[in-house]
Amino acid sequence: MENKIEGKVSVSFLDSKDVLGVFDIIKDLNVWVHFDVMDNKFVPNTGVDMKYIKTAKNLGMYTDVHLMVENPLGDKYIYTAIENGADSITIHQEIKNFDAVLNRLNQLKKEHNFKIGVSLKPNTDISKLKGYEDKFDLLLLMSVEPGFGGQKYIESTNNKIKEAKKLFKNKIIQVDGGVNFDTFLNPYLSGADSLVVGSYLVKRGKNEILDNYLALNILVDFETIPKDSNIEFDKKLLQIVPGGYGQNDVLLGITSPNLRKFVKKWYKNVSLNILKHFIISNIHEYRKFGLFCLSSMAKQKDCNVQDLLCFMNENIVYINNWDLTDEIAPNLLGNYLSTLSSDKIILSKLEYYINSDNFWIRRIGIVSCLVLAKNGNYSVCENIACKVMYDDNHLIQKAIGWVLRELYKKEPKKVIEFLSKSNSKKKLPSFVISYACEHMSMEEKNIVKFGGLK
Repeated sequence: MENKIEGKVSVSFLDSKDVLGVFDIIKDLNVWVHFDVMDNKFVPNTGVDMKYIKTAKNLGMYTDVHLMVENPLGDKYIYTAIENGADSITIHQEIKNFDAVLNRLNQLKKEHNFKIGVSLKPNTDISKLKGYEDKFDLLLLMSVEPGFGGQKYIESTNNKIKEAKKLFKNKIIQVDGGVNFDTFLNPYLSGADSLVVGSYLVKRGKNEILDNYLALNILVDFETIPKDSNIEFDKKLLQIVPGGYGQNDVLLGITSPNLRKFVKKWYKNVSLNILKHFIISNIHEYRKFGLFCLSSMAKQKDCNVQDLLCFMNENIVYINNWDLTDEIAPNLLGNYLSTLSSDKIILSKLEYYINSDNFWIRRIGIVSCLVLAKNGNYSVCENIACKVMYDDNHLIQKAIGWVLRELYKKEPKKVIEFLSKSNSKKKLPSFVISYACEHMSMEEKNIVKFGGLK
């Protein structure tokens, strides 16, 4: 697949023991390698051994050295970086002898081929670098306090990036700290030329590293999808309003047809680990993308349906709106149930969903029965209808109404009789009757409503 973030990512190493295994994994991704070198003085940590710069160079990788040290000249850090072949060397503006070090770097640059970087801590103003424009190539903005990985990205960095792009138009603007799946897009869309990614791509197994890298590519590619839906209408439809069941969601404004086209491009390349990133997001279209992919994967001949179902059940709390339940329920659960050998087994599988206190999970169970109804499985559908058709929730009432409407196409007499008897014992909710009787004649509707012609 197309690599959207090629040359944009710099994989950060804080610890020498992480280096060699990860090098072998990322060497073909066209990423920079970012070495965090520390002296336990400027920041309370020791960082990575610079001997690995040469190893990275031998593998054909661009080496990006970040010196978080008090005395980069006197303690020979700069000279060691140059000797090992560093492609860029970044110092901090906050060090005491900043001017002298920067001037010396510029002298050394004439003899050696490397870029000069200057880094600013989160609380250091960009204006500190005015007048130095001709002395550096790269501006590294720290989006966490330097020294330790795993910190939370500081959101104000986004405005700092935009300011830097205006003040230093010909410089590489790099961002370092707290960059992961959840925060990557903000600095990317703010104009950062290079994003330093640490723990999200390090200290993991090979498959997870490659998956996470691909997830970032999908994330960036998502921005190319047209956003042409009526967001205000969709918010009402999906109850993404205060007090609504979707109130915590964020809408991007992407239509389902456009999203399905996007899914066709990616679903064969994604793993369940990648989909996890999207399924748990508060962005509605991300969750929808994950479920659309899951549906498409379920239709492949060589898919492991059990794995897909386990994944769905593990993340089922995130399938929490009607467009999400109604996508995955028939395409994954429903099609799976239709392959089972007996009604008893099917009902035992449905118990988890139908008996849940979570009405979205109940809806998944009910909507999955649409497939059974289309196949004419009257027994299971009637059994489920008896359990849920008096449910107080209108979304449950509508769903069972759809199942009965579909079953009516196969077994009209049985469905009419069932509804008539049920309604005579206890009045059925109007939504159930309305949807279940939608394709019935007036005579049939009267039988359901009144037990016969009136």
